[in-house]
Amino acid sequence: MDEGSRAALVVEGKRLARRPERSEGPPELACFDVRPAVPAAVYAQRMREVLAPTLTLAAAIDFDAEELPTGSVPSWFLTVSAGGDAGVGLDAPAFARAGLERYLAHPGTDGPWEWEDWLSRFEPEFGMRGWAWWDLTAAPEGEELRIWVDSGTEPWFAHLDLLWLAYTAGASAVALPQLRAHGAWASERESP
Repeated sequence: MDEGSRAALVVEGKRLARRPERSEGPPELACFDVRPAVPAAVYAQRMREVLAPTLTLAAAIDFDAEELPTGSVPSWFLTVSAGGDAGVGLDAPAFARAGLERYLAHPGTDGPWEWEDWLSRFEPEFGMRGWAWWDLTAAPEGEELRIWVDSGTEPWFAHLDLLWLAYTAGASAVALPQLRAHGAWASERESP
């Protein structure tokens, strides 16, 4: 594994654990407006409890192994990401099953994600993921949250993997990503 790619995953994990300083970051970030179907704190916890172990695994594992590990990824996410058209997520909690249905109804999606396919998006050597986690803030307009990601200032980037997590963590709606100036994120940085 490329050491630079491994280091980038570690830095991304640090941003997940501790919000970046206002002065940090690219000139533009992509953001997704999210309407959670659960309290903001619960939603934020679910997002982080999946991403933190995923980033740790991706920085350390051999993606050529016959079976990829699950580490400490929460069972609800592994269950809803069980894959296969028959019986997808039947044992998953109601919020994750509802998220699966909302994901499938979102324009441009083509089926549920399987855990190993989802994890493979984080493989550092191939750069299949079009985004890196930046932050989660409360939108000033009301009950919505904003997921901020570094998309390399690209307005169009691969993000269905992020939508999968956003919906299965408890979003009732997720808007298409928009590029915003770094200052827009910095002004919302103090929440939630």
